[in-house]
Amino acid sequence: MKFAMTKIAAAAVLAMASSAAMAVPVAAVSMDAQTGAFDLGGSPGTPGSWSFSGAGQNLIDDINVAYGSSFTFFGNPVNVFSGDGTYAPYGGTAVQGGNPISAMLDADTGTITVDLSSWTAYWNGTNFNQGSATATGTWDSATGAFDVAWSSTVVGGPFNGQTGNWSLQGVAAVAAVPEASTYGMMLAGLGLVGVAVRRRKLV
Repeated sequence: MKFAMTKIAAAAVLAMASSAAMAVPVAAVSMDAQTGAFDLGGSPGTPGSWSFSGAGQNLIDDINVAYGSSFTFFGNPVNVFSGDGTYAPYGGTAVQGGNPISAMLDADTGTITVDLSSWTAYWNGTNFNQGSATATGTWDSATGAFDVAWSSTVVGGPFNGQTGNWSLQGVAAVAAVPEASTYGMMLAGLGLVGVAVRRRKLV
């Protein structure tokens, strides 16, 4: 009877562990941005699709690097980077690094949630915070392809109150994690070892 109860308990633990392994979102270790899009308030006169001059840069690791982009805004080039938060809402020089970008990937729902609160656009000698703490989109766990979009209101300057609409496309990845079946086999093995030890003590 005790042996049967032990098997039932081990099976219950195995089932819970397997379902948890499949359902929990995991942190991305790389988020290589390749293309994107931008418009200001939906205006047709603002840039549409664009690509990074260094396509494939890892937004998560390269927080101190300005991400060159290939579009101009009113005749001036735009660079985007992860800012340190010390700049004013409008004005000042570019200050890079300090607040990393992070992302959570969910294979079950095919979604990505990105903390882009430090996303900064540098244009015409001026910084604009254009980030979002909860940018969301889609992620394909098979290919790693992601597509995330968000909107951010400009504070201060000639575009005060207007909304910047952004999107990013690229490839995101997580560290290799064991399959649910691997967790299952590991727990089953531990359960059998425990049962064997318990039976030996009873003999």
